[in-house]
Amino acid sequence: MLKHNLEKLVSTLSSSEKTLFRKLSISDRTEKDYLLLFELLCEKENESGIEEVYKEKYPKKSFDNTAAYLFKTLTNMLVQLRVDQDKWFHIHHCLMKAQLCFERSIPEMGLKELKKAQKLADESQDHLMHYSATRMELTQISEIGFRGMTEQELVNIQMKAKHNLQTLRQVQEHYSLYELLNYRFTLQGTITEDRNSKKLNDLILSELSLTTRGSQHQFESKKLHLLFQSFFFIRIGEYTPALNIFKELNKLIEMHPHLWTSPPYDYLSALEGILDSLRTIGYYHEMDYFLEKIKALAFNDYTEHFSSIAKQSLFLYTLNMLLGKKQYKDAAVYLKSIKPILPSADQKINNETIMSKRSKIAMNIPHDGFISSKKQIYTNEKHLELLFFSALTFYLNKDLQKANQYIGIGIAANKNNAKSMIYRVSRLLRIIIHLELDNMDYLQYEIRAHKRLFAKQGKAFGTEQMLFNMIAADPKRSSPAKMRQFEKKYKLRLENLKLDKHEQQILKHFNFCEWIQEKI
Repeated sequence: MLKHNLEKLVSTLSSSEKTLFRKLSISDRTEKDYLLLFELLCEKENESGIEEVYKEKYPKKSFDNTAAYLFKTLTNMLVQLRVDQDKWFHIHHCLMKAQLCFERSIPEMGLKELKKAQKLADESQDHLMHYSATRMELTQISEIGFRGMTEQELVNIQMKAKHNLQTLRQVQEHYSLYELLNYRFTLQGTITEDRNSKKLNDLILSELSLTTRGSQHQFESKKLHLLFQSFFFIRIGEYTPALNIFKELNKLIEMHPHLWTSPPYDYLSALEGILDSLRTIGYYHEMDYFLEKIKALAFNDYTEHFSSIAKQSLFLYTLNMLLGKKQYKDAAVYLKSIKPILPSADQKINNETIMSKRSKIAMNIPHDGFISSKKQIYTNEKHLELLFFSALTFYLNKDLQKANQYIGIGIAANKNNAKSMIYRVSRLLRIIIHLELDNMDYLQYEIRAHKRLFAKQGKAFGTEQMLFNMIAADPKRSSPAKMRQFEKKYKLRLENLKLDKHEQQILKHFNFCEWIQEKI
């Protein structure tokens, strides 16, 4: 477990962080066993041999002890870095210094640190930290006998603490409603029936009442309100209102760059929400603007973990946009340019090798500046989606074998993620690929397996039922008269499915209804 956690930690380090750690570690010019382990984790192409290489170099030393020390040293360095980069870390650092000063009977310096913490908390609208600093200040003032303080000054400080607690309570209520909404949707799935939608009215009304209180002008409250509204509209299939709210959320975040987290995960999440809404309602021509914003985040000097997520989003939605515009040849060219981050078509699923320097050079990416481990991205649902669109690109360019190999890799690597929609859609894509390959025996087995797997998740999607009906009609072997009769029977239903908001969960990835119409 420790080795695994250490590998994950090293894989998230940016180039500058790795360089700084090396400088700090070799400053005294003595050989260090933990530095060798660090280099092995950074450079070794086969992670399974790291422990053996270390023991060969240092046979009398404990690998586990060295790994624990390296983990401790790295986290200490990262914490110190974040103190300089992130106000949240800086505030906590000030509070710790203040507490030390109070313990050592240096109250003047301690109070000075608390004022610094309060100022930083004000700038970042961090009410919890501001209250903590104010509470420490009041406690210390009381202990030193209210020296040099009037009663009004004391009351003013107390009122600040009270105001922060009131704001915190409202923010907590907002978080609670958002989390309950998320919880109910997660358990119930996407709400499509009126009787289920009514169950959410209490949350919606409560959330609206919160926006009329005194904290509606606070950044955190505005952000939570927009997140709540956009998440609700997305889950009930109202994508156009969700898109408008996401744009408003993006505007709000861009207006407050001083409040961004470091790295800006919230901002990236908002951009992804906008792009997801755009592709769902088919506004592919509007995606370029937001893709440029993600590109700026992806190639900034943030942590490697953040950069890898941002780059996956950039590649995924760019490929999605090109396919949505039916620019299949351009999509194939783009896919070729990002191919080094994808597994090769014949690669085994349990491959855990780190991407080689050669593949990074092929993309003109610095050695330490990209996704460091394919093991890391195989467990990522977003990477399954990227594999889906890669397979779809091959399929739409008539390369059925490559399409089948890529979708097979994604499905096999995500068997434990069967509840995700992209996994379900991936299995549907594999079904139509095998229909095109005319593998009828395997196709019948796959359809039965698909029905059996998703039966526990409720009623099948109408798109799935139509696909299976079309396959049962066997267009390749049926007469034109029979297929005309099939088309007449199901034409209206296909048109209705394309307009069904519930079905958009599937159709936003690939328009199976349009594909069925072409086949019949």
